[in-house]
Parts: sequence; C-alpha cells; structure tokens
Amino acid sequence: MKRFIALALTSLLLFMLIGCSSTATEPEEPTVSETQEAGDVSETAQEFTFGGRNDMQTLDVSMMNEEMSALVMYAVNEGLIRYSNGTVVMGIAEDYSVSDNGKIYTFKLRDALWSDGQPVRAYDFEYSFLRTLNPETGSSQVDEFDSILNAKAYYNGEITDPREVGIKALDDKTLEITLERKDPFFILHLAQGINFYPIREDYVEEFEADYGAGVDSFIGCGPFVLTDWAQSSSIVMEKNENYWNKDSVKLDKVTQLIVPDENTLAGMYDLGEVDAIYSISAVQTALYPDFRSKIGGTLQYLSFNSRSGQVFENMNLRKALSYAIDRKTILGAVAPAGSEVADSMIDPSIMVDGIPLTKTYPNTTGIPPEGDIENAKKYLESAISELGLSSVSELPPITYVAMDSPAHRQFAEALQARWKEVLEVNVELSILPVPQAIGALLSGEFDIFLVSVSTGVSPDTLLKGYTIGNGNNYSGWENQQYDEFINAAASEEELDDIMKALQQAEAIILDEAPVAPLWLPGTAYLCRDYVKDLYYGRQTGSMEFIYSYIQK
Repeated sequence: MKRFIALALTSLLLFMLIGCSSTATEPEEPTVSETQEAGDVSETAQEFTFGGRNDMQTLDVSMMNEEMSALVMYAVNEGLIRYSNGTVVMGIAEDYSVSDNGKIYTFKLRDALWSDGQPVRAYDFEYSFLRTLNPETGSSQVDEFDSILNAKAYYNGEITDPREVGIKALDDKTLEITLERKDPFFILHLAQGINFYPIREDYVEEFEADYGAGVDSFIGCGPFVLTDWAQSSSIVMEKNENYWNKDSVKLDKVTQLIVPDENTLAGMYDLGEVDAIYSISAVQTALYPDFRSKIGGTLQYLSFNSRSGQVFENMNLRKALSYAIDRKTILGAVAPAGSEVADSMIDPSIMVDGIPLTKTYPNTTGIPPEGDIENAKKYLESAISELGLSSVSELPPITYVAMDSPAHRQFAEALQARWKEVLEVNVELSILPVPQAIGALLSGEFDIFLVSVSTGVSPDTLLKGYTIGNGNNYSGWENQQYDEFINAAASEEELDDIMKALQQAEAIILDEAPVAPLWLPGTAYLCRDYVKDLYYGRQTGSMEFIYSYIQK
C-alpha cells in the first residue's frame, strides 16, 4: 500500500499537503465539535475560483493516494467525522461512544442523504472500508486501517472472511469499529485519513473499473456536488442542497482551474481571474510579499531503489549521495516559505503533552544541514570498491525520475548539480507528467525519486511502510530486524513502549539510508482578503473551503 503522496510540492507537492500539524495527547480523546459556523454573507455572489497546477487522479475512495483527489473528496463527500481548521468535528456520525477497554467505537449516524436524496447508511461505510481492505481491490492505502481488528490479516490474505474484520454495520444508523488494541490516535486517524469516506455499492456495481473516473460515475454526501470535471483543465463543484449541514455552507460554486505554468497562473491572479492560488514557488514569494504560508504534515525525502540488482542496493552509494546534499542551501533557494531541513522520518510537529516526540525519542541521520562532503567521498570510495569498479565514471546510468512541475524540476536540477560538483557522479533526469511519474515510483522504475508524503497522525505512519513487502516501501529495501521492531511497536499499547520500539527501528533505516530525509515543506499560497474563512488542513483536505465565503 502506498501512503498518501502529497502533491503540495508541485503545488507544494505531491501530494504532497497541508496545514499546521495537530496533535493528540495520550490517552485522552480529542475534542469533537458538532459543526462549524460560517461567517455572514454579503450580497456578493458566492463563487470561489482558485488555481492549481495539478489535476486530481480519481474519485474512487479506495484508490485515492494523492493530494488533489483528497482535496476534492473532502468537499464532495463526508466521513463519520472530519478534520476542519485544526479541530475534529462530527460528520455523518452525530455521536460516538468508546468501550471501557478503549477498543470498541460505536458511531451513531444522523439523518443524512447522498446528493441524489437516498439515505446514507452505516452499511455504506462498512462496504467502503471492507472494499478498500479487500486484496482484490488493490488499494495502496490499506495500512490506514491497521489498528482495526483483523484488518491487516484480511488485506494480507491471512483470513478471507470480511465478517472477521472489526467493521460492522449493526443497523442503518449504527456502525461499530473494533480495534486490535487501544489506539490513542484512532479518532484523529479517522478524521484526517483520506480513505474513510462511504461508498455507494450500486455505483461500484454499475461502473465497475470506471467507478470514480468522472462526474457521472461518482456520488457523494458532502457539502458540495461535483458537477464538471474537464480533465487537465478544470473542476467544478456546486453546493449540495441535500447536505445535512447545508445552512453552514455559504459558497454556491467552487471552481479549480488547472494551469501547469506558474507564471500563467500568477497572471490570472493579477487579472482577478482566480481568487486564490493553491501554492506558489519560492521565487514567486518575492513577487507577492503578501503571500500566506503554512507548515506541517508532510515530509519530503529521496527514495533510492534498493532492490536486488539495482545500483542503489549498495548502502554506501546511498549514503554517499545523501551526505553530499546541501539541504540548507537548496531549501533556501527552491522550497516554499516556512520549510525546514529534516533529519529523521518522524514529523517533529507530532507532539504529546505539548512536547515533540522527536525530542523525547530522538534520532538523526547525523548529516549537517550543509552536508558532509568528506564523509560523502569516503562512502563513495567504499561503494566503488564494493561494486568492483575502478572509478566513479564506471558507475552504471543513474536515473532520477521527477514530476513535471516547477518545484520538482528545480529540486531535481539542484540535486543533480550538487552530486556532479561534489562527487563527480552523473545523474540523468527523467521529468515526467505527474501520473506517469507516480506510476514509475509505484512500479519501481526509477533509481532516485523525490517522495513527498503525509506524515500522518501517529509516529509510525511512514516507518511502518518500509517493512518487507509493504506497498509503501518504494525503495524495495529489506531488513528483518527493522521489521521486528515495527511489529513490536504495533503490539504495544503504552506510548513509551511504542516509541522505544519505533526509535530503534528508525535508527536502522536512517543508518542504512534507503531513504534520505530532506525537508519538512511549507506551502506558500495566495488568497484575496475578500475570501473569508479559508484554511489549509492537514491531509484530508489541503485547502479547506467548505465553510468559506466571499465578502467584498
């Protein structure tokens, strides 16, 4: 399974996404609000248009794994609960309770309707979740459900009866979810995850493989209805008059214009053709000093294809390239405002009791922000010897696959130049359209790839993806001891025991370097002052406009 890729880097990137990190304090449940009220609306037409450089890929909840699809889904569908402006609020569920042992969550659904007027049922959630977990579906997001009883065993094929999974519709208005063990992060997972929306079974049966591929093959129950999707051109959403909380939705229409060229997009903003730009590059922040920014929830790292027979199967070659990177300089030149250098795989914005988990359980690559050329050359020398080569020039071709966006291209060119200057290592760039680039990543057809992913709610979000055979293990790296520590963490219930096991696992992956943490990206964006209550979320909806309004 592949973790949610954040395009906020391109837009960002990739998905790559959004908003200041929200935290959970163990073992208390996060506060859940009933709803959020929108501000007063003037006589102005309630239409909001924003520009972005990337299209969404699918509206199939089970198959979504990137940011722009998640952004649209956040507006046109509704989960049991949702994350809005840093707070967990009730969604289709009007209430929920937790058993004394902390393992059984019972959600009571409100009287809510799909956009065509049919009632939303607890079964629609059961069907959606189990469809995602079904191995035949081929979802890349199944690990989002790992804390649920038997979910992992089901998607791994260890059990074949979905009735053994802890997801049960007890009646039309009651959904019961049973966990493997107490999980202090479960409610935040449910609120922020991009795959916890309901699905109408009749739509899947009618459209089969084309489900979610267009306007007619999808139906939602959220604040907006998708009314037009001209791929690579525009996405149009209109207010859903059947939405249970429609009185809090003030916008009548939202349009995303898909414009790959950032200069063209900036020109449209200047001319008033768009009210906001989803993200702007570091270069453009100098041209628009009134830009806004946010940070949190995403990590960008290099994934080295470490599979058997690949040149980066050699650990010292991986470490040589990682040590050679001047993260600080490249970050300052290319990355959006607010970005920070990263030296671990756990997001420092994940906190408990107001203290970053990375401070209580520290780990680091040990690489200075400016790089370490001396050690980089030593690792390269060892790699050349181990590969049976006589010089750097004999290295086989190395291909860096990058998404075709200004930010990704700039990062790729900066890294390529750095490796050539410091190590005399030639790296070829293959710049591909976003869908093809992601396809190359998922199929292992790359040597180096800049990954930008949601760091999730809990500290194991990225780490557990690098176990043997895991679909999120883009590098194909294998380490049995690492897997044992990850499995040990998954079997614990107390936070300290979980973190000690994760700390040991993280030390291994940072030392062997199948991945090279680079940056915790910020997002710089533009928005006119007359657009009120526009927020950037964490991962379920990068740009949260569902309660926005226009006041000129």
